[in-house]
Amino acid sequence: MVKKLEEFRKSEWFPLYLFSFLVSGILFISYGYIDLKSLTAWTLNLWDCLTDGNLYGYYEYCAQNIYHLDSAYMGSNYLALLPWAVWNLPIWILQRFFGIIAVGHAWTLLYSKIFVVIVYFITIYLTYRILVTMRIAATGGAVYLAFSFPFAMTAVYFAGQTDIISICLFAAAVYKLIGGKKKQFLLFAALSLGAKPYILIAYVAVLLLTEKNIWKILRDIIIGLSPMLLFHLIYRNAPMYQESMSKGPGAGQLEATLGMTVSSPSGISISLFLVFLIVFYFLIYTRPWEGQSAEELIYAAVCPFLLFFMFAEYKHYRVIYLFPFLYILFAVKRDRLFYNLLAECIINIGIAVKFYLTNGGFFSNWYVFDFVRKFIPDIKLGWLEQVHGIKENVMEYGNPAYVMASSVVFAAFVLLFFINSSGFGRTVKVKEDESGLSVRVLLWVRALIPLLLVLLSFYRG
Repeated sequence: MVKKLEEFRKSEWFPLYLFSFLVSGILFISYGYIDLKSLTAWTLNLWDCLTDGNLYGYYEYCAQNIYHLDSAYMGSNYLALLPWAVWNLPIWILQRFFGIIAVGHAWTLLYSKIFVVIVYFITIYLTYRILVTMRIAATGGAVYLAFSFPFAMTAVYFAGQTDIISICLFAAAVYKLIGGKKKQFLLFAALSLGAKPYILIAYVAVLLLTEKNIWKILRDIIIGLSPMLLFHLIYRNAPMYQESMSKGPGAGQLEATLGMTVSSPSGISISLFLVFLIVFYFLIYTRPWEGQSAEELIYAAVCPFLLFFMFAEYKHYRVIYLFPFLYILFAVKRDRLFYNLLAECIINIGIAVKFYLTNGGFFSNWYVFDFVRKFIPDIKLGWLEQVHGIKENVMEYGNPAYVMASSVVFAAFVLLFFINSSGFGRTVKVKEDESGLSVRVLLWVRALIPLLLVLLSFYRG
């Protein structure tokens, strides 16, 4: 073990890991985003309702909004909050019996955020285990790419969202499936879908690849959806449940998922995302799963989310759904790493620009903890003031700057499809020693992106 650690310290990956750990620490300590406050409060509400013997009245209790949250309604099932609530039991005890308002202090919110960070690192460990099971040699590089993905870092350390819980459970499901444990795959997949339904589009693709009996596919889809459906059946008549679903933060997500639409000759609107997703499902279903190929499995898990981010509306932190399978795919397609990294860097930069243009709150200290903000010097930089001025004038989604960034990101997603196709591998080969310097440059560029976002948010504009 000591020898391996010494070899790692001397490797080219060590300074990258060190730098990304530093940025992660800054992100973790600095931010208390509104969703972290809301989700923490809703975990505490579970304990209140449980001790009061009124868990069925949970949604009515949340709607009272005793913490004065931005979201008055808890607009989804609370399955993902159950393990988080267990983690938050100590701060609930402090609140219940000692009068400490858990969402009113940075240190209690930071304690709450540790839970999603732990889940994040469990997912990274599962990434490593999947790579080992697949007998992929380049585990260190792929694990680093997953760990340092800028929008996984902002989703976990800044936003504190529950998406990472669903992703972690689905990574466990895929790990079990690669190991030939189908029942455990279905169990973890069902838990993943119960935590967050976005993972459904990848789950269906994996089923269509690995199972060709249509009745078994339908059975497994029902099994996957069963925790979510059962929860809805139990709570459908609960006080304030229906209102919470229609007025909470999850309202309108289905319409957003349908994304970009076009009109047919008959005047009917058609979702481009659904069209391309159905075509992909058909192609993956007709594709034989040769030799129980784990590589095909990873491809099936990645591509639906590439389509989602091409055609549907999404928040910047939702891009975490590319993690970790995109980077496992990069390890599988080692011969085209430079091209994959180039396309991914373009995507990261493009989404960062879109994020900057449409999220004024992130870049105005709104979500930086007070204890951090007071140490930030009030420095006026002329060029940054000009940048902030530009930002204020381009908040409209139809602005040319936003359209250009969106177009570049769209093209880069198309490139990722092309680069990782079997045909590309036969026509273009990139030897690692020929692109080593370029790869290192791209690695440092992507490592810098979250740090730049942090520095911009620290600036008092």
